[in-house]
Amino acid sequence: MSSSENAASHEVCEASPPTSAAECLRIVLLGRTGTGRSSSANTILGRSAFRVNVSPCSVTTHCKKQTGMVDRRSVSVIDTPGFFHTHLSHQDVMAEVGRCVVLSSPGPHAFLVTLQPGRFTQEERDAFEWIKATFGSGATRFTMVLFTWGDQLQGKHIEDFLQESNELSEFVSSCHGGYHVLDNSKQETGQVVELLKKVDKIVEENGGGCYSNNMYKEAEWAIKEVQARILGEGGHEVGSPHKETEDIEEKGPESQRRRKEEEEEEARKRAERLFWCELVTALGKGAAEGAGIMGKDKGKGKAVKKVKVVEKAAALAATPLSISSAAKVVGGAVREGGKVLYKHRKTFLR
Repeated sequence: MSSSENAASHEVCEASPPTSAAECLRIVLLGRTGTGRSSSANTILGRSAFRVNVSPCSVTTHCKKQTGMVDRRSVSVIDTPGFFHTHLSHQDVMAEVGRCVVLSSPGPHAFLVTLQPGRFTQEERDAFEWIKATFGSGATRFTMVLFTWGDQLQGKHIEDFLQESNELSEFVSSCHGGYHVLDNSKQETGQVVELLKKVDKIVEENGGGCYSNNMYKEAEWAIKEVQARILGEGGHEVGSPHKETEDIEEKGPESQRRRKEEEEEEARKRAERLFWCELVTALGKGAAEGAGIMGKDKGKGKAVKKVKVVEKAAALAATPLSISSAAKVVGGAVREGGKVLYKHRKTFLR
């Protein structure tokens, strides 16, 4: 990470009045590969600002920023590499996606998570975990689901579409900014103006502020703290994200080598953050299934609720676990945790 980015990482996006026509509205597009991020960015700006190709391979490899006037106001859109990129490792993707916070300094007003109308797959669920692993759970306050290629709904109301999948409905509900449908096949200003109104509402509900670089550092701190707690590394001091770092200007091969090592270390840390985020989620899911709070629909292989989870969890907490029940809880956690360990085995075997 360069000294300029280090300096930017200590900036805080202070709460200010909701965005006005004079203030640039900063938007970041996130999502898995192939969900129409670049096309949506072009639709928002009303021009071909980002490269779009019909290709089986990922096109966007670096964060890119374009600014334009939309409905007589300045709007900056940042396109990011897609999660599950066809050419980049997940470490490289997370490292590059994280740059969008600095690129949109003092920070984005909203994250738009792109989804296409269709089946809500495991990759969509994993993509949301990637977002929380990268930006922290607090980023959901600034997040909205953007359904791209709305013409694929073929006249069906989005509300009816959401009701067809409990998992998708829960996914959308977890994004505090709600949702919006964008028809990328049409350059209609009205649908973009409506989107910007919803982004303004996100800004207003967050006290006029944005997702800041300081929040990004807080996310790193939280993941590191969870990791230390699970590993029992309480004796290892975990540095505060607010600790000032000295910016030393160096030149020459030694400085370049050191910078490269720092970038590689940052990529490794991001990979570990994703692992721990997914592991904690999987352990909780497995334990819940083992305890009977959640079950599996064997026909579709998806987790579905048998009863209200909160009520069942409260009842379970009030009753001592029997040996067999405890074994099921542990077994479920180990099963789901093992899947995550296998998925990220390369991260720790390098």
